Amino acid sequence: MSRFKRLAPYFIIGPISGPLLAGVVINFREGRPVLGSLYAIALTLYTLLLPSFTAKLSLNLV
Repeated sequence: MSRFKRLAPYFIIGPISGPLLAGVVINFREGRPVLGSLYAIALTLYTLLLPSFTAKLSLNLV
């Protein structure tokens, strides 16, 4: 139960970006900066590329 309480704020952010953000924070806290950086890169790509990909698909429908 305590693990859920610890990770609950990250899942509120979103079902995909929440665990990615949790991966960034937890890995940097536990001293794994390379893995934390990889999570940060994945989170950045997800937040930047998903809207552009969605916009491109919607423009193809018009």
